[in-house]
Amino acid sequence: MFSSTRTRPKQALPRGGRHARLLPWAAGAAVAVALPLAGCENQPAAAPADADPEAVTVLVDGPGDPVTEWNGGGDDFPGHPYVPEDVEVSVAHPEFPGAEAFSEALRERIDREVMDFRGASRDPVSLDIAWQVVAAGEGVLGVRLVNTEEDLHGIRRAYATHWYDVATGHTGYATELLADDAALAELNGLVGAALEDHPDVDRRGLLPVMRTYDSMGFNADGDLVVEFDDGHLSPVVEGHPPDASPGRIATVVAAERAEPLLSDLGARARRASLTAEPVLSVPDPGTGPETAPVPPGVVTGRGPDVDCADAGVKCVALTFDDGPVDPTAHVLDILAEEEVTASFFLNGDPLLTRPWLARRIYAEGHEPANHGDLHESLTEHFEPEELPAQVAMVSAAVRRQTGYTVELFRPPFGATDDAVKAEVARQGMAEVMWTLDSEDWTGSDRDAIADRVVGQVEPGSVVLLHDPQPPTVAALPEIIERLRADGYTFVTATQAFDPEPGGTYPPDWDGSW
Repeated sequence: MFSSTRTRPKQALPRGGRHARLLPWAAGAAVAVALPLAGCENQPAAAPADADPEAVTVLVDGPGDPVTEWNGGGDDFPGHPYVPEDVEVSVAHPEFPGAEAFSEALRERIDREVMDFRGASRDPVSLDIAWQVVAAGEGVLGVRLVNTEEDLHGIRRAYATHWYDVATGHTGYATELLADDAALAELNGLVGAALEDHPDVDRRGLLPVMRTYDSMGFNADGDLVVEFDDGHLSPVVEGHPPDASPGRIATVVAAERAEPLLSDLGARARRASLTAEPVLSVPDPGTGPETAPVPPGVVTGRGPDVDCADAGVKCVALTFDDGPVDPTAHVLDILAEEEVTASFFLNGDPLLTRPWLARRIYAEGHEPANHGDLHESLTEHFEPEELPAQVAMVSAAVRRQTGYTVELFRPPFGATDDAVKAEVARQGMAEVMWTLDSEDWTGSDRDAIADRVVGQVEPGSVVLLHDPQPPTVAALPEIIERLRADGYTFVTATQAFDPEPGGTYPPDWDGSW
C-alpha cells in the first residue's frame, strides 16, 4: 500500500513522501463512473509511463510568457500583530493575464501565511513560498503554494492548492474541489482507511476541516491526490511539536472513486490538470456571487441557536483553560456524548505539542480561544514590548491548524492592566474572564467541584474549569446532568457575553484574581 520515499529539506519543490493509493474498490463500495472528457476545450495529455502517482501534475513551474511572477519580502507585509526581528521572508506567486482577482486572493492568503508563521513559530528563521501551476483550462486556474519554513525546531514544508473560477472571479480553497461537507467527510474516511497502518501517522489528527485538507490536486492519471504538510499527522511527542522528518504524506484516490465526491469546480479542475494545452490567459470574470460560498470543512454556527439575552433562556458557558492536553480528549468525548458546546482557552506549548486537539475542538463545533502563550502573568513577567508575541501566538497557531480566527483572549490568571487590554484590543480580540470559579485548581475533589458549580450557577454564568485537572474531568458529567435538569442551556463564552473587540467581560473585572 505504501512506498517508502521521503522528502528531503533541500529539495526546492518536494514530490516525495509516503504514498497510499486507494483503488476503486477500497474503503467502501466500488463506484465505477467514467469521467466524461468529450467536449472539453482542451485534449488531455497522455500520462508519462513513469509518472509518480502521488505527484500533483505541474503544468508551469516558473514565470514565462504569458505568466509573470510577483515577489515579496518581509517589508511587503507590515502591520502584523507580531513581527520578530531578523526573519528572512521570500515569497512569490504567479500572475495571469485577466485574472487580477486571483492575484489579489493569492496575495491575501500569502499575507496570512507570513503573519501566522511570524506569530506561531518558536524563534522563526526564514519562510520561503514557491509556486506551481497545476491546472489551466476549463475555466479554471490552479496554483500550488509550497512553504519552506525554518524555526527553532528545524525545517518543515507545508502545501496548499488554490483554485480560480474564471467565470465568477472566485478563488476557492482545496476543499471546494469537493461537493459539500458530506463529500469531505467521506474522503476523510477513505484517507483514514488508507493510512491505517502508516507508521508515521496518528489518525486522530485526520479531521474533516479545511486546513487539514488544504492541498489537493490531480496526478497524471486524473486520480485525486491528497497531501499533508510535514508533521501534520505525526504522533504526539511530549514537549515537542509533531516530528516533521517523515516529510510530505500523500494518499491517492483513484479517479473512479473520487469522481462522485467532486463539485463542478472539482470536475473541471481535474480536466484542466490533464490538458496538453494550458490556457494561461483568461477573460475578465463576469458578475460573481454576492457572497462567497462557505467551503467544505469550515465549521460555522458554534453553540445552540439561542439568545442568552432572552429572559426565558437560562444560559451557562463551560470554559476550559490550560489545554490542549491528554485529558482534553476525554473532555471532548464527554461533551460529544452529552451534545454540549464549550469554549477552550488554549496555551502555546500544549497547542504546539497537540495541534490535532485544536483541530478536534474546532471540528466538533466548540469555540477555540486564546489563553496566552507561556501561561505566565502578563502584568508581572513581561514588559509592554513583549506583549505582542504573548498575545499573538495562540491565535496564529489556531488559524494555522483550523483556519479559524480567534476572537476571545483570557489572560493567564485573569491578570490584566491597561497595557494588556490595549494589546488585546490591537489584535482584534475581546478580553473574556469568568463569573463563576470552580476552584478546581485548588485541589478540590470531584464532588466539591460539581457542588460548587451547581450551587453557585445563575443564568448567564461563565464557568472557569481546567481540562488538565483529573477531578474536573470526573466531575463534568455530573455538572452537565444537574445543570441540564435545572433547565440550563450550554453555550459558548461568546454567546454568554456577546463581547465586542477591545472590551473586557465582565465589564467590572478589576484585573486581579
